Amino acid sequence: EQSFRPMGDIKIDPVVFWERLAKLRDAWNGARTAEGIWKGTDALVVDTGTANEDIIYSKSGALHTWLLGYEFTDTVMVFGNRAIHVLTAAKKMAYLMPLKTAENATLPLELLTRDKTDNSANYTALLKAIKDSHGGAVVATLGKEDPQGTFATGWRKALLEDGGLQQVELGPALAQLLAAKDSTEQACVKRAGIC
Repeated sequence: EQSFRPMGDIKIDPVVFWERLAKLRDAWNGARTAEGIWKGTDALVVDTGTANEDIIYSKSGALHTWLLGYEFTDTVMVFGNRAIHVLTAAKKMAYLMPLKTAENATLPLELLTRDKTDNSANYTALLKAIKDSHGGAVVATLGKEDPQGTFATGWRKALLEDGGLQQVELGPALAQLLAAKDSTEQACVKRAGIC
């Protein structure tokens, strides 16, 4: 059974999104060697499944919250060197559309609408986006996470069946990235500590 989370009050701050995405890209491109924490990755993939209240913490949820202020379930995000691709439900597109035209946008943001029955064409587009980034051979994923639902398992299967991609674990690099807090995050932590 899937729980319902209303999305009506969500407001994604485009300035924060693009600033934090720049931090992610700087960290990734600054240490992209095979020996570095990003393990020579050509593209980054963060995928989420259906809502699961039993999971207290996930790096995919943490990254979504850090970038968007909210966790988008049943979503795949591909971060490449020339574009970002997001595959999600049509209802969530309205929240992401303003990011495309933000004044501080630094890359094209390609939004793909998830199909309720067959996402093979979307998966093919995401795989192409991975292969078009840098050398297109190594992709960092959150392989230790186990997103639930047909959409997530379908995506993971498509990624696994593509024999041309080597997968490496993204978790340690994301943990290092998210450990450093900006002034806004520090203020939130201080306020939370008072309670």
